[in-house]
Amino acid sequence: MKLRNLLYISLFLLPNAVNAADDELLYRAYEAYNVARVACSGIADEISKVTNISTANTVVSSVGTVASGGALVAGIAKSKEEERIDELIAEICESGGCDADSVVTMSNQEFFEHVISPMAEIVELQESINRSKQLGNWRTGLMAGTIGTNLATAIMSGLNTNQSDLVQHIDACNMAIETVDSVVNELKTSGINPYENPIVNQLNGIGTYCSQMNLSDVEKIENRMKGVMGTSIAGGVIGVVGTTTSAVANSDKYMDPVNKIRLTDAERDKVRALNTTANVMAGANVATGAVNAGLSISLITLTKKMINSAQNCEDSFND
Repeated sequence: MKLRNLLYISLFLLPNAVNAADDELLYRAYEAYNVARVACSGIADEISKVTNISTANTVVSSVGTVASGGALVAGIAKSKEEERIDELIAEICESGGCDADSVVTMSNQEFFEHVISPMAEIVELQESINRSKQLGNWRTGLMAGTIGTNLATAIMSGLNTNQSDLVQHIDACNMAIETVDSVVNELKTSGINPYENPIVNQLNGIGTYCSQMNLSDVEKIENRMKGVMGTSIAGGVIGVVGTTTSAVANSDKYMDPVNKIRLTDAERDKVRALNTTANVMAGANVATGAVNAGLSISLITLTKKMINSAQNCEDSFND
């Protein structure tokens, strides 16, 4: 009699025990859903800030690259002008027109031949010096401008090389999704009807979309930001050296017409070296600007992919 009563009691309590287990699992399912929704929200907005910085860096780097390119073009033109100036000075001086003492002792005929006749070359010389001076000013100004663009990209990148907040955010989301996956596996073996309980399919979709976010991508962001900062600092140093060198090469010591004629061969070689160095610095800044732009563009591509994944994750909570 007791055995029969126990059997009846067991048959009565078994459905209630099953329902209690299902209710507890469904409760954990809703809890996992709510925790994941909070943990995974806002990641797309955080990453978009990096995209905005990268876009700004691309624009600024492009401006700096154009300025450096302009400085290089101006510098090359100046070097060619300097070659013509040296030729004209050589032609004028060979006739004796550069030596004040010899001019005093010249006869009228000699004065006409050696001083008056080269007047056309003297006019051309003055025009060439003026053009060279202007080109030098342009080169110096453009090189100075690259200091500012490199400084701006270095600061913006430096402030974003540490993405610890984003790492923590994605890490929290990933841990929440691990819990979701665990609950989903339990739901699949529980026999709970997913059509009667939509949370089953919701969690399954969340697990699919939110598992696409990878912390290694954040490491790539940090490394590329460090790369932009490094090349920007290098570009700034190059800009300072190039600007200073260009300014010296274009100073009155070497560009005043009277001083120009009196330069020794060694001094003329120094002027050529200064112009060459300034042009090399301009070319180097073109290269650093191109590297910065390339890194920033690759960052934009990477962050857009990450934003897409993060947005898909957030949208899955609204399905």
